[in-house]
Amino acid sequence: MRPLTLRPIATTSAVSAFEPITDPAVLAQRMLDLADASILALDTEASSFHRFKERVCLVQLSTRTATFLIDPLAIDDLAPLGALLADKGMEVVIHDADYDLRILAKHHNIRVENVFDTLVAAELLNEPEIGLAALLQKYQGVHVDKKFQKADWSKRPLPQDMLAYAAGDTANLIALRDTLKEKLIAKDRWSWAEEEFALLTDAPFNLAVNEEPGFLRLKGAKLLKPQQLAVLREVHTWREGVAEKMDRASFMVLGNDVLLALATDPPKSLKDIAARKGVGERVVERHGRNLFAAVKRGVELPKEEWPRVPKGKRWDRDNDYEDRLKRIKQVRDKLTAEFDLRPGIVAANQMLMDIARTLPGDLDALAAMPGMRKYQVKHFGEALLGAL
Repeated sequence: MRPLTLRPIATTSAVSAFEPITDPAVLAQRMLDLADASILALDTEASSFHRFKERVCLVQLSTRTATFLIDPLAIDDLAPLGALLADKGMEVVIHDADYDLRILAKHHNIRVENVFDTLVAAELLNEPEIGLAALLQKYQGVHVDKKFQKADWSKRPLPQDMLAYAAGDTANLIALRDTLKEKLIAKDRWSWAEEEFALLTDAPFNLAVNEEPGFLRLKGAKLLKPQQLAVLREVHTWREGVAEKMDRASFMVLGNDVLLALATDPPKSLKDIAARKGVGERVVERHGRNLFAAVKRGVELPKEEWPRVPKGKRWDRDNDYEDRLKRIKQVRDKLTAEFDLRPGIVAANQMLMDIARTLPGDLDALAAMPGMRKYQVKHFGEALLGAL
């Protein structure tokens, strides 16, 4: 990979310049320099939207006065960054932290110990718009241009306007955190935020293994008949192989909607494939015969080998369940209005269903339910159980 060819440039954000870091020795020194800081803002740019192989392509790091752009394509070992972020005394501010934490853990084994997620804070405050651009505009008066939101961050060298965009993602994040924290404290919800933030640390390392085949994870796949699923499995396997070989995102080879259409109405010839919406001439020229062969394999698969959608968990018949669920949703909606919260902050729909099914007898039993937060039990538990 060619390294970034960057120079510090003036930006329109709160910092006057950013420093590119493309050398391991410089990274180690800068992370030592930042060790005395108590708070940092973090963001990442990855290649998953454009490439089959996901990579962390850029790490943005800001203090209250400076911004750094770390190039993981030039520096393989991000251990100095990992050591800094693993310090429990270092608060790391991220907007919508789940993805950033997951890819840093997956590709660089980095664990962030002390997170402040500005998106979660905005949800707990019931902000009408929780996107970073909207929050920065509202509280910092900073306009964020979204034109590089889906850019290819794996290309090198990166243009200066893309780098300025990346630097702006973290330059104002700590100031936004300050405002949101003040509002959380004023509403007596800071302990709620602390509980939510603490859960973010372990989440990337406790991911359940999803053994469901990729073709079944396509939206609408589970509504197909078994023979249609056989075709979908074959064309999906073909597409993933092509995407991996090209190192291109799968949808760039052929869209999910095209795969579903091929499965529900299998083409009878190569000419039929060429006439399908969403199948470009280049795909037909390069891959048409192999794609048609994949369709044919699915169509001709023996019935006993057709894939089938696994059946969900079956519950014993309970004539009163729907009534209980209706009552508990009504109570949840009342609490939502009373506390000025999003419904999911009081209790998500799946949690309400679990409560109505399992009938916890007291607050201790409610608190023991997977996914139930302490603040939910404290503030909303008695009312929810009362609906049973």
